[in-house]
Amino acid sequence: MKTLQTERLMLRQWREEDFEAFAQFWADAGNMAFVGGPILREDAWRRMLYFIGHWQLRGFGFFVVVDSATGEMAGYCGAQRPVDKLEPELGWGVFPGFQGRGYATEAMNAVLGFAFSQLGWTTAISLIADENLASRAVARKLGGSVERYTDINGRCYGVYRHVVPRHKDSW
Repeated sequence: MKTLQTERLMLRQWREEDFEAFAQFWADAGNMAFVGGPILREDAWRRMLYFIGHWQLRGFGFFVVVDSATGEMAGYCGAQRPVDKLEPELGWGVFPGFQGRGYATEAMNAVLGFAFSQLGWTTAISLIADENLASRAVARKLGGSVERYTDINGRCYGVYRHVVPRHKDSW
């Protein structure tokens, strides 16, 4: 499994000790306002296991984002392609206390560099709730642009398209 390093972050694989911080993040209604609401501890466990298993089945997935200066888990980021999707979908979550530092953009630039240069991708998407201003800003900083809008469970999501030429300089 892959590890990526940026100027301030290490993107690494999951460990059992990551679960508590991950479960607390997913249990908070404010953190989950744009992704369907908080989930139970057992569901957070299953989600973490899904992230781990995705690496085994598809050769890519979500990383744990670690602040290199402190060694603390700052969030997670990566890509997935669930069985019902035709193309990879990017995603990220930055824990409170680490937000507003540009970590999502920095981490996802590394993920996109890995995906485009080593996995041979030419495109990927991000699905972002229209009212999620912070994630919309990250998607734009990553070079993404809104391709269309889609309804998911009664909420409007922008489909942001990311393509290779916008990221060649970050490899």
